[in-house]
Amino acid sequence: MKSKWADEFYKMQYGSMSAIDASYYETQADEIMEQIGKPIDSLLELGSWDGSLACVISENVSRMTTVELVKEMAEEAQKNNPGNIDSIHGSFYDVQITDKFDAVIYIDGFGTGTDADQLKLLKNIKHWMNDGGCALIDIYQPEHWKKADGIEMRPDPSNNHDITRRYSYDYERNIMMDTWWQADKKELGQTQYLRCYTPEEIDEMCRQTGLKVTAYFPNGAMDYGSMSYHENASLEECMSYRIKIMKQPETI
Repeated sequence: MKSKWADEFYKMQYGSMSAIDASYYETQADEIMEQIGKPIDSLLELGSWDGSLACVISENVSRMTTVELVKEMAEEAQKNNPGNIDSIHGSFYDVQITDKFDAVIYIDGFGTGTDADQLKLLKNIKHWMNDGGCALIDIYQPEHWKKADGIEMRPDPSNNHDITRRYSYDYERNIMMDTWWQADKKELGQTQYLRCYTPEEIDEMCRQTGLKVTAYFPNGAMDYGSMSYHENASLEECMSYRIKIMKQPETI
């Protein structure tokens, strides 16, 4: 599966944002390793952008593989490869990976496509996990994004005043829509579409694929009244939450 909008939207988004400070990725990597909860030898990252996070995580593992849809970003990741990362350009819905990993991560972006696409991805993740391994996946929380419906803001106001984004919400299909455009060019805006899932919905989806949710980690939330971000939020109010999943034990 390759959504028609995804390649162009993420290419535009990457080119529109200023460089992220290295300390952000260091914090992210520390959090990921803490949530994995044990030393690991191998890790697969899905949706790896330019490989910045992978480069930091690679200091904690012997080998990594990253998969990125946008060709330009995959090429950038390959250039920055410290030596123990295999960077793959392709869609992780249908990419062929024969290796198994102690951990799989998908940080931000789950929900591209249909429910059937997400089930297929979860089955792929299960296939790529070693027995006893785990996966960390960020899931968009529908209750937060319903509150964001109609909100406009500048995603990078300090460095790029020409870009505006607008959030919309499809209540029937529970899809968050995020549209970006340049000043005076709203008709040329590009939109990403991400399916949101409640904790109960994603738990059931995981069960259907032989996976078990073993932990939930809420991320932060925006207060759209004051337009301020709060790092700590409940599972019901967060923008997204991270699940930790493992293979369900085989029944006899």
